[in-house]
Amino acid sequence: MDNKQFEKMAFKVKLKRWLITILIVIITVPIMFGIGYKFTQSLAGHQTQLLSNKMETVQEIAAPNIQISDQALDDSSFWGGKVVSHQYKEIDGYHIPWSTIVGQYNWSFNSIPTTSLIDTTPTAAYTRLTQQKIPLFYNNNVAKPNVKKAFELPAVAKMTGYVAEVAITFKKPLTYQQIQARLPHNLRAAWYWIGVSGKADPTFEQNNFLGIQSGLPAGKLSSLDYRYFQKSLKKVSASTLHSYNNFSLSGYAHKYAKQHPTLKQAKFAGVIVTGKSENFKALRNRSWITESSVGATIKRVPYIKPTY
Repeated sequence: MDNKQFEKMAFKVKLKRWLITILIVIITVPIMFGIGYKFTQSLAGHQTQLLSNKMETVQEIAAPNIQISDQALDDSSFWGGKVVSHQYKEIDGYHIPWSTIVGQYNWSFNSIPTTSLIDTTPTAAYTRLTQQKIPLFYNNNVAKPNVKKAFELPAVAKMTGYVAEVAITFKKPLTYQQIQARLPHNLRAAWYWIGVSGKADPTFEQNNFLGIQSGLPAGKLSSLDYRYFQKSLKKVSASTLHSYNNFSLSGYAHKYAKQHPTLKQAKFAGVIVTGKSENFKALRNRSWITESSVGATIKRVPYIKPTY
């Protein structure tokens, strides 16, 4: 075999190897890309589920008289995206727009941003998006809270033709049965606040008060409602509920759940009451009420009948 034939044969062998290599690359790269894409999307899907669970937990234990209308993915991409939850208030049959909660996720991380969604003045707090007034609770052990103590029951009772929500802080914690015995039949206990400890100032909490939504008509709670709430308090993490002014919401949630395992044993530091503005007259000058903070209000209209 002369040199020319050898070189020709060698070239054919090299060409064959190149073609095989190129073919392998053509086949392998899309497969590897597909596997990688599927893997990263699996990671993102896991983070999405974790984020959704966090947002649902917040809704269960830290959404004072706040309802959600939906929870959906937004701005989804290969790298991550957002979970958006639109919220509203339900006050005696009237729906009032509230803020929107936006959580973020990627392949390895998820979070509910801690950026403040609240505008605070020395005498009140408002949602940044809708500028609705927030009903505030107070700690009787704090003489000068960040937001001045409010006594607004007389003012709302003078309003005519409205429905309103009012956050009432008790002089001392009350049981569920004691609260039911004190409230008039034409007002509804929409949400029950479990309070804070020590000298923690609730007005620093960015409306992240801890409590339970009444799931039954007339503001009632069932033992099953409370059991589910208590379990949610026990499992909530510090990454879901943050600390405010050195007060750990998650730490307090765990402590409260341990000390109050049943509805019968539970004690509440306040309640959000809803109803017709005129009906709040029955709560004026009650010795068991220390502060009262009006939240959202709306004018009644003929085509929407109040619930109670």
